Amino acid sequence: MKRQLFRRPDDLTTGPITRSLLQLAWPVMLSNLFQTLYNFADRLWLGRWGAVGIAAVQVSFPLVFLTISVASGFTVAGMALIAQFTGANREEDANLAAGQVFVFSALLAATLAVVGFFTAGPIMSLMGAAKDLTAAASEYLRIIFMGAPLIFSTFLFAALLNGSGDTVTPMILMAVSVGANILLDPFFIFGWGPFPEWGVAGAAVATVLSRGLVALVGFYLLFSGKLGIHIRFSHLRPRWPMLRQIASIGTMSSIGQTGTALGFTILNGALARLGTAVINAFGIGTAFISIVLMPAMGLGQATATMVGQNLGAEKPDRARRVAWDGVLISSIILVAAAALVIPFRSHLIRFFMTDPEVVAIGIRMLLLVGFAFPFMGIIQVMIGVYQGSGHTAYSMFFGLFRLWGLRIPLIYLLAYVLAWGSDGVWWAMFWSNLGAALVSLGCFLTGNWAKQVIKTIPDEMSAA
Repeated sequence: MKRQLFRRPDDLTTGPITRSLLQLAWPVMLSNLFQTLYNFADRLWLGRWGAVGIAAVQVSFPLVFLTISVASGFTVAGMALIAQFTGANREEDANLAAGQVFVFSALLAATLAVVGFFTAGPIMSLMGAAKDLTAAASEYLRIIFMGAPLIFSTFLFAALLNGSGDTVTPMILMAVSVGANILLDPFFIFGWGPFPEWGVAGAAVATVLSRGLVALVGFYLLFSGKLGIHIRFSHLRPRWPMLRQIASIGTMSSIGQTGTALGFTILNGALARLGTAVINAFGIGTAFISIVLMPAMGLGQATATMVGQNLGAEKPDRARRVAWDGVLISSIILVAAAALVIPFRSHLIRFFMTDPEVVAIGIRMLLLVGFAFPFMGIIQVMIGVYQGSGHTAYSMFFGLFRLWGLRIPLIYLLAYVLAWGSDGVWWAMFWSNLGAALVSLGCFLTGNWAKQVIKTIPDEMSAA
């Protein structure tokens, strides 16, 4: 029987679906909330240190996000394989898959760390920022890249345990990591006590150390057998067929996340041409949207785990019911969120900024985008279905189609060609979410997701 530190659903292939979904989802929601506190804490302390501090982190963020997108995309492969092996009661194969994902991720993280360390400075210089900002951002990035293997390990740890059905342990360790980061930031940024004043570099050091703490604890738990996943050193010997399958599944997810990161960079450029007020309104509105979407993201992850395990158990009909329950719960929550946000949108925008132009634009944004909240939730759940089944080419397509196929072209058409201005952006967001939701549901109805991927693993690769 599998061991676990914290209570979780014992068997996701039987019993009430809704209860299991909610049990899996709420820790993921809190983990996502804790994740947002990392950037909040860094900006809070750096804002008190100096203006260049926040700017350095902000200008560095796209590159950090792009790198994390590449690496975290491959953890989806681990989640899918472990979920399906767990559902099929092939515990030793699940442990082997975890070991192989560990090896793959370690090699990838080390490669990205080296490349990122040597390219951080030149890339920042190409952005044309002031010398002091370029220097601070470059230093921040080099430290982050040096700690990339530890940072990526936290994502890997969460994905492996999520696949086995344990979402509580990663949440608790994420909370510990965030707490450590909040405590360490002022010591390394301001030089409290015996520590030197490192400024922006100190924020990076605090991030790496706090992430590293969780990574070390995670490694101990995975290798000690105290959790549902038990990696042994024999599992670290490369099995090339499985590594190729991890690369195949993970590449699609990685491309999707990387394409999304690049798409938002283009989107920000398009918004910048409409003026500072639009950028400010978009930033404020996006902050609320991120909070609203946390339940849907949690349900998407829970759906991925349950779909994967039920496909592994050869219960595609139950997996289908899981997906529909996820869509229903997500829709109910986000309709309720829209009913709260839309009437109070003026107060929400003014909480951050009282500039009349920004408030007027932000009110319009939350009105139009608020009606699209349920569609965003449907997309998250459908992405979870395809990630859990291991058919990540489709989840990649949904994300890229929404952004590159619909939103960016619609923004240029409505905002610039038809001269709708900021209203064109908000309408583009509405229609892109509606269109992607309909396409993802259409694909789901074909049943092309309902085939488990573990059947394609050669017998000689099995750890049994």
